[in-house]
Amino acid sequence: MKQRALIFDIKRDCSEDGPGIRTTVFFKGCPLSCSWCQNPEGKEGRVEHWADSAETVGDWISLDDLLYRLLIDKPFYHSSGGGVTLSGGEVTQQMGFVHSLLKALKAEGIHTAIETSGFFNYRRFSELLLPWLDLIYFDLKLIDDIESRQHTGQGNGLILANLSKLIESTSVPVIPRVPLIPGITTSEMNLRGIAGFLASHNIDAATLLPYNPLWADKAVKLGKKTDYQRSTFMTPQEKNQCVLSFQPGKRRVGHAN
Repeated sequence: MKQRALIFDIKRDCSEDGPGIRTTVFFKGCPLSCSWCQNPEGKEGRVEHWADSAETVGDWISLDDLLYRLLIDKPFYHSSGGGVTLSGGEVTQQMGFVHSLLKALKAEGIHTAIETSGFFNYRRFSELLLPWLDLIYFDLKLIDDIESRQHTGQGNGLILANLSKLIESTSVPVIPRVPLIPGITTSEMNLRGIAGFLASHNIDAATLLPYNPLWADKAVKLGKKTDYQRSTFMTPQEKNQCVLSFQPGKRRVGHAN
């Protein structure tokens, strides 16, 4: 039987998901239930339909088909220092397929990156994915376990433990990212707590991801109820305050516009 993965989007010519020109592949299925989920169409590990529409969300794609699509832009990856980024949903939910995909990409000399929530089995991750990765974007949302359970549906113990293990055991660059969700992750206590955790692991840089309200329209199209309500982008003042809260000293912080 051919290996297949459930994917809800493939975006070519991306520049925000890693160095150079990249193609980003979005895998369906996620173990978290974030109340502000930026990609609600990636939450369920099954093919869905937009509400009141015959249009499906998600397709089963074979390994050969996906590789064909990704290798079309191989010259651009190499000329720009780019490559392929795997995202979601949560890419580690389909680890067997991703293992085969990463091995094939590395055989072609292509730079590989993933974006992960950090909620995965570390032993399987270290065996199946880590040897074929060049870059890991690792999201940290909430430092308090109770708040993590309240807003993401899962505690943060596994996430923090996995980040600690990665920092201690691999030479693959790991870039922590903090999604800024006004009223949830943007509190001074949360940002200082995350900064302190990173400092304790000698991590001196992180990326803050400003809130994007455009996800809400997708949730409505899917017929999903949303607990979190904010229809506007963050103001420059809000973003600057988050940077100040996150910097206990000389920590390097970047944020996407």
